[in-house]
Amino acid sequence: MSNNYSTGVSGLTGISGAATTYSTGEAGFHYSINGKAFSKAQVTAGATPTTDGNTGLPIRLIANQGAMVVWAINSSGTVSVYQGPVDALDDGGNFKIASDFPSLPDSVAPFAYTVHRAGPNLSGTFTFGSSNWNTTGMSHSVVSLMELPSRPQVS
Repeated sequence: MSNNYSTGVSGLTGISGAATTYSTGEAGFHYSINGKAFSKAQVTAGATPTTDGNTGLPIRLIANQGAMVVWAINSSGTVSVYQGPVDALDDGGNFKIASDFPSLPDSVAPFAYTVHRAGPNLSGTFTFGSSNWNTTGMSHSVVSLMELPSRPQVS
């Protein structure tokens, strides 16, 4: 069980439009790693991480796939992302089996997760952090966290 969490709302935003960046709320947010308190100032047009923090591999989706990505921060204030399993979507773009959270190292605190769906009209591959958020066929939703819930909500 982790003692790592954030307090307040990170305000993760910017996961839309012709961009590959993200932002956080203007007030910033506080977080705890192993009981130590830290704070993160507002991020405006930050470079979205392009690889999974567990594997070091790019996060990619093709048509009719979905995944969730947990956004986390370490004691130095560096933001990283962690991909859950890639799951199949039905014809309506809904998860056939609800995705699950990835495991996180003890050195980071989660502050948000994003749900990514590649619809049947996605052409080619969507690459997280490299492809524009408004890539045709993609949809994204953001959930702010204080700690990871027992299971993701993907509806």
